[in-house]
Amino acid sequence: NLDDKEQTVVDDVKDEMSDILKTMDTELAKAAKSTNEGLLTIASIAIALPAIMGLIAKFGKAAGNIVNKMLGKKPNDEASYNQWMTKLGHIADELHHLYMAPLLAVTKKFVKDEELAKKMANGIFHAIVATFLIASGATAVKALQSKNLSLATLESALSAVKGGELKDFFTGLFKS
Repeated sequence: NLDDKEQTVVDDVKDEMSDILKTMDTELAKAAKSTNEGLLTIASIAIALPAIMGLIAKFGKAAGNIVNKMLGKKPNDEASYNQWMTKLGHIADELHHLYMAPLLAVTKKFVKDEELAKKMANGIFHAIVATFLIASGATAVKALQSKNLSLATLESALSAVKGGELKDFFTGLFKS
């Protein structure tokens, strides 16, 4: 259950999230057309990544602005910071609840292997959350309390976003 401010953040990013889903669908469809069976390979996913990553960045910025407006900027004292991170965790869990299924639906359309489709949707979701955390001012994920996120995956996504290496982050996911 979200408090009013957390709910406002979630409501305010709905448009950006649906843009991501639409663009993912379009870009993955384009990439799939370039393969024989209309199914995605790791190479064709890489072709679709720049457009998807651009949207993720746009989403992160918008979400970061909304967080700073609704929850305030990152606090400096530890108690307030932990409370602030808890709120970000609630928001991340709610976004997971709302968008994991649609993300998976999009990836499953183009990726026959169910495990790979799940990894892909999960990776994209973690990249979205990492981008939103960085834009909000969070620098580490240790204090994030989340039921649905893998802190290890989020940590790598965070590093990838900071270092501009999201492409490597994604291709790494498909190999594992």
